[in-house]
Amino acid sequence: MYFPYLRGRQFDLIAIRELVEKNLIDEHIVPIIEPIKLSSTLISTLRAFVETQREVLLIQNPCVGNFANELETHELYEEYVELLKNPYIVITHFFNENSVFEIPEITTNIEKKIEDLAIIHKKDNIGLLPIYKEIYSSVIPKYTIIPYEQAFRRRMRGQNLVCLKNEFKKQKRNTDYAIDVDEFFSEEHLHYNSEGLLGFSDYSVVGDDYSEGGFAPYAIALHIVYFAYDNDNSDYVLRIRHFVSDSNDDIRDPALKCSEALKKLEEWTYTIRFDNLFKTYAIEQLLEHFYRGAYPGLPTLKKLALMHHIQLVNIFLRGEVTDELL
Repeated sequence: MYFPYLRGRQFDLIAIRELVEKNLIDEHIVPIIEPIKLSSTLISTLRAFVETQREVLLIQNPCVGNFANELETHELYEEYVELLKNPYIVITHFFNENSVFEIPEITTNIEKKIEDLAIIHKKDNIGLLPIYKEIYSSVIPKYTIIPYEQAFRRRMRGQNLVCLKNEFKKQKRNTDYAIDVDEFFSEEHLHYNSEGLLGFSDYSVVGDDYSEGGFAPYAIALHIVYFAYDNDNSDYVLRIRHFVSDSNDDIRDPALKCSEALKKLEEWTYTIRFDNLFKTYAIEQLLEHFYRGAYPGLPTLKKLALMHHIQLVNIFLRGEVTDELL
């Protein structure tokens, strides 16, 4: 199973909502949402997963944004709490030194059992495992997300483990991405099962950095993953290619920058085996924007790159990546 970790920005939420509404992902994909604010988009996304009977993990004590501060006074609070009671919304908790008190309180308020929760361990929380084992002495969480660290794996054998790893090599500026050069992205989809893991998790093509605001970039960069055969693994790994605009001397004319990046994507599709496997819904939408000469805006470009990655992993997990297709 793949657990894409999303920071709850609007384009993140719309991406997974559209994927589930369009039936482009199935039970192999279980998103993790760290909400940054309570919004109508968050509510509609959660509702889409409930209505399609797909699981989604929702963090209740996020480390970013203003979610916790505004929650109980928000006009959507009651609707939000009702959604939390649904079994397809998996209440998720960042483990900390207060969890021995917070976790029972969560289950009481939302009427769920402790074993129905998901727990996330941070890298520097290895010393808190005795507290964790005190809480889960007789039951284990539905999902336990741990850092990609051997120390956690050794001490938590027998749990429903999911390893979280940052695969995306984020650059400070879009102009810093290597133009027309692709690079290795991930192979966790090949090994998680044999390593005794329930699933694998990453921050997709967004990365683990979080910032409150955005700014007009000098360059537009599209980050597109694809499958390529790897001799060392004797199987298909994920690689990533960056399509970067050319007119990057200033922030003017983002529509031109978008067209330049999309043109490179369109040209690249002729150099690979471009069939129904690679041609995800998001890729079709990106190419449609190029052919129409339309500029959908940066959030939409990011949303489509994210949708493409998640749908592509789902295709692999369904067993549909074969030599015949590639």
